[in-house]
Amino acid sequence: MQNLPTEDRPSTKVLEDLIQVRKRLVAIEGSDEPFIKKLKPLLKKDFFLSHALIKFLNYENDYGIKFPDEDELEEEELFF
Repeated sequence: MQNLPTEDRPSTKVLEDLIQVRKRLVAIEGSDEPFIKKLKPLLKKDFFLSHALIKFLNYENDYGIKFPDEDELEEEELFF
């Protein structure tokens, strides 16, 4: 993965998407109508992209971060 140019790495593409989502979030939060129904889908997408970015960076740079299984995460989310 280190041999790929920076602009071709999956983490760069995810980061670009994450930046766009965060710009939309800021625009909605700064508007006269920051309604939950507008924010909630973007916040879910932000969470997913943030998590994906961390996983891609971990893989690309071999940081050795151990993530819990997806099943464990789903179980934890049920309590919130």
